[in-house]
Amino acid sequence: MISALKKLFSFSEDASDPISYQRAVAALLLEVIIADNEIHPDEEQVAKASIKAVSDLGEDVDQLFDEVKSSIRDAHDAYQFTKVINEQASLEQKFELLKCLWRVAYADGSLDAYEDHRIRKISELLFMQHSEFIQAKLAAKEEME
Repeated sequence: MISALKKLFSFSEDASDPISYQRAVAALLLEVIIADNEIHPDEEQVAKASIKAVSDLGEDVDQLFDEVKSSIRDAHDAYQFTKVINEQASLEQKFELLKCLWRVAYADGSLDAYEDHRIRKISELLFMQHSEFIQAKLAAKEEME
């Protein structure tokens, strides 16, 4: 699982890209965190830990999240972020991302309907099959119990 997650963040950053791959992943994680209009510390911790475990950002994850928090409020929808993921990630990497999104949603001990809806929308924008959406949800739920 860790190797699949590491591949998720293995793309080189191109400074000319308005939205980097890592920024897009962080933005999608934050979309789930704020879906229920609460920023629960456990959800943020799981999201940051997921990124730290598979990237070389280290403590820069906090800075990345702060930057994304301010820019996500200006975002009209998740398409701009999923577009970056779709252009660069494999199906396996997108599945791992879905599992990360579900882990974040389950981190506070309850799944909010808004979180479920947000992940469903992201899954559709990532062109994932409904069966993959459900598999990722069940796998993450089992991991978080």
